[in-house]
Amino acid sequence: MKNRPPHSSKAPDAAVVLPLLGVFLLMPPIITLFAVGIDIAGMPLIVIYVFGVWAALIACAALLARRLDPLQPEPEPPEIGAERERG
Repeated sequence: MKNRPPHSSKAPDAAVVLPLLGVFLLMPPIITLFAVGIDIAGMPLIVIYVFGVWAALIACAALLARRLDPLQPEPEPPEIGAERERG
């Protein structure tokens, strides 16, 4: 992972859009679409929706954080024998 390319210009834009998308998906008008009497594996559909959106937002934020991470060069270790030779 040392040779990652620098982030593109789209990554910072996605960092702004992701929280807005999360707010939109978790607003009451959208959530109430899933508040129906349907159960999947014994769980109400609205619970599956809320936790699915939550998990998807976390996964997208993790992927986005990797792209936005600045490349930091590794410090070079000092040569031990170089100072002895000078002195």
